[in-house]
Amino acid sequence: MIIIADEEIPFVAHYFGHCGEVILKPGRTLKRDDLLEADMLIVRSVTPVNQSLLEGTPVKFVGSAVTGLDHMDTQWLDQQGIRWAYAGGCNALAVADYVVSAVAGLQKIQALPQKKCRAGVIGVGHIGSIVVDRLKLLGMDVVQCDPIRAENELDFVTTPLSELGELDLISLHTPLTQSGPSPTFHMIEKEFLKRQKADCILLNTGRGSVIDFEELKKYGRHLKWCFDVWENEPHIDLEVVKEALIATQHIAGHSIQGKYRGIEMIYQKACDMGVIASRHVQSIDYPRKKIILEGRTLSWRDIALEIFDPLAYTTYVKSELLNATKTFDQLRKEFVKRYEFGFVDLEES
Repeated sequence: MIIIADEEIPFVAHYFGHCGEVILKPGRTLKRDDLLEADMLIVRSVTPVNQSLLEGTPVKFVGSAVTGLDHMDTQWLDQQGIRWAYAGGCNALAVADYVVSAVAGLQKIQALPQKKCRAGVIGVGHIGSIVVDRLKLLGMDVVQCDPIRAENELDFVTTPLSELGELDLISLHTPLTQSGPSPTFHMIEKEFLKRQKADCILLNTGRGSVIDFEELKKYGRHLKWCFDVWENEPHIDLEVVKEALIATQHIAGHSIQGKYRGIEMIYQKACDMGVIASRHVQSIDYPRKKIILEGRTLSWRDIALEIFDPLAYTTYVKSELLNATKTFDQLRKEFVKRYEFGFVDLEES
């Protein structure tokens, strides 16, 4: 068996090496010619998996080691009898941690109220649900917007998008969809933006194109922009980067633990589906980080920002992108050392 995998996915050979030859390729530039002898493909969200990539190749299984599915044409895969799996939820904790760190930083600089803060979470799936719980733990009044869940769950209370307003924080966690009863493509547009109060935080860690960036620049300048995801990645709008309060390079889900979890989940799913013979593979130990207190008394905000400070990191990202010293993808590739909160230990000395 020949397994082609994105070179940024860790431990592919550890999990799949016993199945055959593992060949690593840059995910952003992966093309059909790379797959003419491949039996299996393992990707991230930077690789569009569709007819143009796979038609005429021997690929029989595609595994996506990330949460989202909008980069995969699953309908076409099903029609071709190509089995597929994705690592749903592998980075949910990492994204929720990022939101908490963003809140901590924004409250530190008084860009977000520390008391009587009202938040709206749009998209309350695996990740959004965790974010809702975290924001409530931080004492926020949280309203939820998820019409799909409301249709399928009698006890789920949703606030329509058209009624969201008077919020201090809006956090976006939807997939990117362009059809169906509630498409999310460009759902944050002129009328939504105009309805929001001045200085509301618009935080997007979902998919860039749920926001219409052209209308954002015309009608959303009274909001504070905090973006980890962007339209037209990796060729993003530098005007928006320059004006954003938080600007990071699609790394909200890029914890060490999330990456480990993603490939582990794809391996297990491939085994469960009978794509490969089930075989015991030793699990990878997830690394931990220590924060030495040395007599310091730290608030939850201090601890969150010591683990990862998106505001401080924004200064670096803006410098590199606006001065054209590094590309968006170069910045993504170098970001490798962020730990999830659950893998950080506080020690006195």
